Amino acid sequence: MPEVITFGSATWDIFLKMPQGQTIKSKDFPSGSAVAFNLGSKIDLEDMYFSFGGGGVNTAFTFMSQGIDVAYCGSVGNDIPGKEIIKLLKDSGIKTEFIQRVDKPTNNSVILNTSENERTVLAYRGASEMLNMEDVYWSDMDEPSWFYIAPLSGKLSKSTEEIVTFARKNKIKIAINLGNSQIAMGRERLEPILKKVDVLLLNLEEASLLTHIPENDEVSIMNELNKIHGGINAVTKGAEGVLVSDKDVLYSAFSCKVKVVDKTGAGDAFGAGFISGLIKSNNDVEWGIRRGIANATSCIKVPGAINGLLKEDDSFEDRIKIERGKIV
Repeated sequence: MPEVITFGSATWDIFLKMPQGQTIKSKDFPSGSAVAFNLGSKIDLEDMYFSFGGGGVNTAFTFMSQGIDVAYCGSVGNDIPGKEIIKLLKDSGIKTEFIQRVDKPTNNSVILNTSENERTVLAYRGASEMLNMEDVYWSDMDEPSWFYIAPLSGKLSKSTEEIVTFARKNKIKIAINLGNSQIAMGRERLEPILKKVDVLLLNLEEASLLTHIPENDEVSIMNELNKIHGGINAVTKGAEGVLVSDKDVLYSAFSCKVKVVDKTGAGDAFGAGFISGLIKSNNDVEWGIRRGIANATSCIKVPGAINGLLKEDDSFEDRIKIERGKIV
């Protein structure tokens, strides 16, 4: 049995580098900007490439790159992308015995990258939603040390409680990165689930949605997360770094400054990097933070969610500044 099993989507990603001038300013959109095309026209792309991704696959690659024995549990289609994902995982040393093949197309995403280093994602949530958890559990085998649950979208979000309950019953540690579909379940339903979780991973927007506290009140958000979930809480803030609470200790860490090529997979890279750091350091939270930020920083320097991940022997954690304080 592997040390870590990751859960989440497996996706065939198509990256399109959009030409300049395809974004417009508009108050009709929450971001204040939109990607715009002339209806009926043909747009010449600056570049395009293909890659594999999805939260379950992305995080499995980080654990593998860190020298941790890992398996991916998810569902792919009986199509070419599904076959290629399984082949890539096997060739990379990631165990695939918990993957299901279904008669629905493998998840696909089209990522529109603009010249401003922002991206818009067109997502088709296909085979990943068809995972049947009753068919992937095992018996008469040693349990893994960790379950890493990447965001479970759409119908798959309903499996969150089942996965967490199984892990808790079998004394498996749990890290969970909630997505919007899971947060939409509501705090009343999520709170008893999260009480069973060891590490909760969110970005600042997700943390605000879960706690109903504005994003600019970060200390109150971390206080409220401590009430909802008694373990370690990690909240990423993009280029502004990360906040991590461990009981009454609050860590503020700051990202390395690098040229951003592609932000795809940065959250997965931090989360799995953070858990890898905890595993490798016997639960040293500061080391986990450094490894997580270092992995995410390395990820965004090259195109694709899995191409720039740190290897086991790579290191530049000393460049990451961490401040330690108390939660009031």
